[in-house]
Amino acid sequence: MKKFLTMFLCLVVMLSTCAVADTVPKSSRDTLTIAMSSEPASLNPFYTDSATLKRIYVQVFDQLFNYNEKSENIVCNAVESYQFDEDFMGITLTLRKDIVFHNGTPATSKDLQYTFKYLSQNSLGKTMDYINFNDVTIVDDYTVHVGMNYPYSALLDCLVKVSLIPMDVCEEMGDDFGRAPVGSGPYKFVSWTAGDRIVLKANDNYWKYTVPIKNLIVRIITEKAVQYIELLTGGIDVAMDPLPADVLDVIQNKPAGIEVVDGGQVAIYFINLNYNSSFEAMKNKQVRQAIAYAINHEDVAAVFGANMTAPSYSLLPSGVFGYNEAYDQNPRYPYDPEKAKAMLADAGYADGMTLRVICEPTYSEIAEVVQNQLAKVGVTLNIVTYDSATAADMQENGNDYDLNFGMVNINGDPIVSPFGTHFDPSKGVMGGRNKSKNNEDPDTARVKELLLQLKQTFDYDARYAVMQDIMEEMLEYCWVIPVFETGVYALQSDALENYMKVVNYDFFGPAYFK
Repeated sequence: MKKFLTMFLCLVVMLSTCAVADTVPKSSRDTLTIAMSSEPASLNPFYTDSATLKRIYVQVFDQLFNYNEKSENIVCNAVESYQFDEDFMGITLTLRKDIVFHNGTPATSKDLQYTFKYLSQNSLGKTMDYINFNDVTIVDDYTVHVGMNYPYSALLDCLVKVSLIPMDVCEEMGDDFGRAPVGSGPYKFVSWTAGDRIVLKANDNYWKYTVPIKNLIVRIITEKAVQYIELLTGGIDVAMDPLPADVLDVIQNKPAGIEVVDGGQVAIYFINLNYNSSFEAMKNKQVRQAIAYAINHEDVAAVFGANMTAPSYSLLPSGVFGYNEAYDQNPRYPYDPEKAKAMLADAGYADGMTLRVICEPTYSEIAEVVQNQLAKVGVTLNIVTYDSATAADMQENGNDYDLNFGMVNINGDPIVSPFGTHFDPSKGVMGGRNKSKNNEDPDTARVKELLLQLKQTFDYDARYAVMQDIMEEMLEYCWVIPVFETGVYALQSDALENYMKVVNYDFFGPAYFK
């Protein structure tokens, strides 16, 4: 992570350019089939910041920037060069001159300017309050200047999330753009059969390289155990959402032709307590703290993770910049059910309470374990499970729940995610993904101040210190309860080379079969 910051500071007043790979391996097979456990609600790349959507849109669209193959530095992609203003209040972006959209139209600065306009009108853009979307101006045919509302230390990390879109096509298609997108990436959209599959084909005019695998099929297989069976029997080539037990089986038993892709210990699973719930108890800090004392982190981690997780009491996992081992060595809320019961009684809930949970299938096992734990302190969880898209919509756009479960893979700068999304009190909207919805809590004032300070702090050690202050505040008021950390894993055919990175889901090179 220090390399991210060092690179940023070195390049603020100089021009950065990127090279393109010269050689492309040939593929022994022309079709790649991957499986995911949930289906995106839209293929609009700015609809939300989710891994499910990102896995597909990085194939269809060119991002302005990417991470390199080791996720150590940010490199140019659709943007050929960039230059920060001396006061950090703007950035000049210059597009490559050889980008052609899938409909045959060359990309120009009009498309880049429109990209920011379209971004501002969608959920992802609503999380980017540092960008002055009213100050995006065309400099020449390929160059645009983007103004800022304030200096932002992680701007390039955020621009990795921004995909170049074609103005004419997007305006003509309207809402249909999210069902049949047109980009300039390595693959073109072909079809989408709801609940079954999304089919893409190679873009033969891709500017970056000749795409070796001609067909890409994304199958929606909700049962993770079925994904593993399909992988073993050759029905798919990549299982993006394997069960931890299946990952462990590959590690221990080494079935022929299958390998584990390890994205590192960069994911944190947590519980959101909805401050904006109609149940007044959720506004009581003592109640939230009591729930935290009632959680046995070790048991949740063991049941869900099949020895591939670790209990965590930190809002950042151990593989991420900002992690402080003191949180795990001396937990703020160690497992103490008797203390939890006493605190609930003191808060006026000696006879217990019932909490409503809207749950998606990914978290069903966690929910059941936590349900059993909370029952021991008189808290009943009423769990209703929906498909992922429905659950996300109900959680983001309604308040008919008291508690839910979440997970975030942390790549790049933590101020982008989770601090700028899942934990930011003001980001209780689709794309922002703060399902604790605690913006109206007056106790968040200090957190908001610290988040703004972190966004505008460029010194490495100072940033680390601010992160600790943010976590101290958040753990004190307990809007979010961290439960365990884990790696991010995929299973795939060992004949497949150069496919997606598990952490960032960035298509960083031409995938091919040996």
